[in-house]
Amino acid sequence: MRSILRSLHIHAKKDTEVSRSGRDPKAFYLIAEPGYPNYGDELIAGEWLSLLGKYYPETPVVVDCARPGPAAVILRDKHPHAIFTDTLRRLGTENPFPYDGPIDDIAGFVGEALNDEGIAPNYASGIRLLQHGVQSIHMLGGGYMRGDWTCNLSRLAIGPWAHERNIPVAATGLGLMPIKGDSLRFAQQSVKSFDVFTVRDVPTQTALQGELMGDAADTVKVAPDDCFVNGLEGCYASPEWLPDVMVCIQSDFVVEQQALFEQVRRTLERWGVEKDDAIGVVECNPRIDYPILPYLSERGYSNLRFFPIIDVLEKGFPARAGQRWLSTRYHPHILAAAKGCSGSFISVDSGYYDVKHDAVIRMGSRWTQNLLGQPIPLAGPGFRDEILAQKYSAQIRRNVSTIYPRLV
Repeated sequence: MRSILRSLHIHAKKDTEVSRSGRDPKAFYLIAEPGYPNYGDELIAGEWLSLLGKYYPETPVVVDCARPGPAAVILRDKHPHAIFTDTLRRLGTENPFPYDGPIDDIAGFVGEALNDEGIAPNYASGIRLLQHGVQSIHMLGGGYMRGDWTCNLSRLAIGPWAHERNIPVAATGLGLMPIKGDSLRFAQQSVKSFDVFTVRDVPTQTALQGELMGDAADTVKVAPDDCFVNGLEGCYASPEWLPDVMVCIQSDFVVEQQALFEQVRRTLERWGVEKDDAIGVVECNPRIDYPILPYLSERGYSNLRFFPIIDVLEKGFPARAGQRWLSTRYHPHILAAAKGCSGSFISVDSGYYDVKHDAVIRMGSRWTQNLLGQPIPLAGPGFRDEILAQKYSAQIRRNVSTIYPRLV
């Protein structure tokens, strides 16, 4: 970390000092969640890094996430001067309180540690970097914070802290549902300190606005998912040899995995998919999205093609016009529908994934909802117009023009 601090020129430099080129050498500080990996989180972080690398190639970028090691390798070619750390994540988990304990206790510790490195001396270098070496703080979109994940949610404490130090702070495309009680109250208070705060779904906006009045309520706006920041340009795999039928079915968040897998089988039958037809099985989270493949194989589907997460990350998302998709996951729904693919979605967690999929419908998907144990719907069409991705890109960039003025 000491070499990082030197590279950012923050030792013994005043906050107002600029580099020899006349530009501020301080870093853009991004808070995100790549590294597990989980495709949507890598996609969002990668798209922002690519954008900043294009418009601000001389400005260092710090990505603060839970698993900076894997994230640094996965995103290594996205920005010429990106570094990765886990300062905020560590402060949220390495404290005197229970893991995912009371939000006020954990967030209070985070805020105190950011002001006094002696409270968390193991992360003093990262704290000093935040104190002296950043020109803005930007919390990227995603569903990595929700009410019961208080270790993660505590990262919102960066808003009031940055505001007190006159550091511009923004959040874009977040989804915080489900959230209630102390977590909701904490989030509502934190939002007031952000210069920009956009969310990807209406329930999050409604919850955060709550009793906020005037300008504070206006701070929370609904926007497209952050994955659209570059209009999805370059996000897709080559269309050659991609199967006509694709499934992305996770095995977490599900009480009755057997019922979910049976719904997938029944859907393929309803759609007229033959046992020897090519079916693509897409993995967005290692191991979690694989079990549907042996299940289908055991039931006679003999032409299954697996798309592991590493190939999806390196070669692009395997969607092309003319496909039919069945997905429990949110970002595959977005990317496939935006490409014009027809499909259905299955919500595997009430209050979390149903909110996500409803957001994709709002963004333009016309996929059908596929309910466990209910009659199987036919696949619904994707976005009416691929130009929506470009419109969403412009909207997201405008929202953060105060911290990245070159984007507009």
